Amino acid sequence: MRAETTSIPAGHMARSAADVDSSSLPSDAGKRRRQSNRRWWLAVAAGTFLMLPFAWLLSFAAALPFFVGLFFFILFGLLIGAVAYRVAAAGRPYSRPAILLGTTIIVITGWTASIVKEAQDFPRDMATDAMRRAREIGGRSASEYRSAVEEGVRRLLIERYPPGATLGYVRWILTSGELKKGDIQLVEQTLRRLPCGRWWAVRAVLSVGLLGFGVGSQTFPLRATRARATDAGSIA
Repeated sequence: MRAETTSIPAGHMARSAADVDSSSLPSDAGKRRRQSNRRWWLAVAAGTFLMLPFAWLLSFAAALPFFVGLFFFILFGLLIGAVAYRVAAAGRPYSRPAILLGTTIIVITGWTASIVKEAQDFPRDMATDAMRRAREIGGRSASEYRSAVEEGVRRLLIERYPPGATLGYVRWILTSGELKKGDIQLVEQTLRRLPCGRWWAVRAVLSVGLLGFGVGSQTFPLRATRARATDAGSIA
């Protein structure tokens, strides 16, 4: 008794293997894309978290005269962008909208945090300046005098530049930039904060622009070229 064997044409086997391989491509590409996206947003989170302590330093750098502190916005932006690039490099390329959104999140977070820190330090800075200029502090100790002036500055921002705090500080420095004698009971001389007015606005625009340039110069090389984006779309 002879065993009958059924032969399968080689061409049919090749077509079947090709069909299996091609059917697995979309799922594999989708998985790689999801992993890549997670890596990019992990890089954004790392850059944003690392930006916070640098924002504390930027709040002091911004107060340097003649806009010298703007250099540090570029420098720190380059450092933060390099960290984000290092974390995300293995999963590149990324879509342009994702790169733009992630970079914007890092920049706006750092810049806003530096403004908040600057506003928080404002009452203490004015109190220190007032203490240095005061000839008579009314029988108070130095710490009591500074505390009283700080409280007066906070109250002035709330009453004249509501809602006070950071927004009140921004309103004050854009429209005034000085505490005149009599604005606060204990302050004997006019105290000024420079830059103020339109120059503070110029500084703010330049600082966010330079910080964005520093971060973006490191993160934008991660974006997909048009050819790669087209290839990725055809595979999906």
